[in-house]
Amino acid sequence: MPGSAAAWKTNLWVTGSGSFINIVAMTIMLPFLPHYLASLDGDAGAETWIWSSLIYVSTFVSAALFAPVWGHVSDRYGCKINLVRASFGMLICMTLMGLATHAWQMVILRFLAGIAGGYTSGATILMAKEAPESRAGQAQGVLFACLLGGSLAGPLLGGFLAAHVGMREVFFLSGGMILINVVSTLLLVTEVHDSPRSRAEPATAAAPFDFQLWALLIATTGLLVANLSIEPIIYSIVGGMHHQPFETASAAGMVLSVTALGSLISSLTLGRLADRYGAGRVAASGFALGALLIVPQAFVNHVYLLMLLRFAMGLALGGVLPCLKSALKHAYRDARGLGRVMGLSTSFQYVGQVVGPLMGGLVAASWGASYTFHVTAAVALACALLMTLAANSESNT
Repeated sequence: MPGSAAAWKTNLWVTGSGSFINIVAMTIMLPFLPHYLASLDGDAGAETWIWSSLIYVSTFVSAALFAPVWGHVSDRYGCKINLVRASFGMLICMTLMGLATHAWQMVILRFLAGIAGGYTSGATILMAKEAPESRAGQAQGVLFACLLGGSLAGPLLGGFLAAHVGMREVFFLSGGMILINVVSTLLLVTEVHDSPRSRAEPATAAAPFDFQLWALLIATTGLLVANLSIEPIIYSIVGGMHHQPFETASAAGMVLSVTALGSLISSLTLGRLADRYGAGRVAASGFALGALLIVPQAFVNHVYLLMLLRFAMGLALGGVLPCLKSALKHAYRDARGLGRVMGLSTSFQYVGQVVGPLMGGLVAASWGASYTFHVTAAVALACALLMTLAANSESNT
């Protein structure tokens, strides 16, 4: 049963701001990570870039593995205690990163952060349970907008603080921000949690291999692949275009930023459309429009046209993830197992975050950068067809 109107809105803004802080803390080190590793005793040199990649990927790997576990914990013991646990675990890991002396320690701590964390997925589960049916898409849209805002603010804040305060101090400040999460979640979040009944009782939820559920999970991975496929090759793509008066690096950053901006705007609007017209259908439309906008990106030769197309693509695809989360809630109506399914969705999300850039790099290396757009468009179109089939199967049941 969802909580009262005042309670679920308070939960949304507390967990939304907490998710923003969590993502800021996870991305705040990205601008200076190679330089920070080079400053550690015994870890400078050419291996710095390899260590940087390992540190970046390790969190996604461990988070993907453990997201269903923490989803099950949310089902059994409640979301609030899981959110507090995640915040406290992140607080410890981020603080210890500021004390690291070797790159391998950073890899271990980032891996542990992926295990101990899970605040954002916990917030998704809480709002899936607490938000009214008619506002489910809106709630997920607000959470996703907070995540996007954090991913934009984190690197900007990290670069500024590293230059004016110090690199190690950035980690301690991040720990201080996460401490706010611990306190605010503990004091302000309220939850209506029903203790699980007997384990021997048969589940009333959809079957584990239900087509609609797995279509939504696969589409979640496809969405992240479509959004992130060009990130590792964006410098090369922009370098071959007219981008004056900006330097290549600046122009590449602007291309990524306008995509995120479009996604941020979309996440606040498509969720409302999902509540009105159906999450599956809105997601299918977003994928189809995104595919149409990706194809011409392979043929433009000016960075301003690329920015315009990427912004429009962000508008088309940015609100799809909240739609997928909302559709999962509607497809899996047994609240006792909703956390596990939402945790599994988060795992598929992290898989996409790894597969997307990897696929983009491999396609560009094998066939050329322009083919990355064609393959990405094919992925988005396949997801559109998959979501259309899932929406039709739902209407026929």
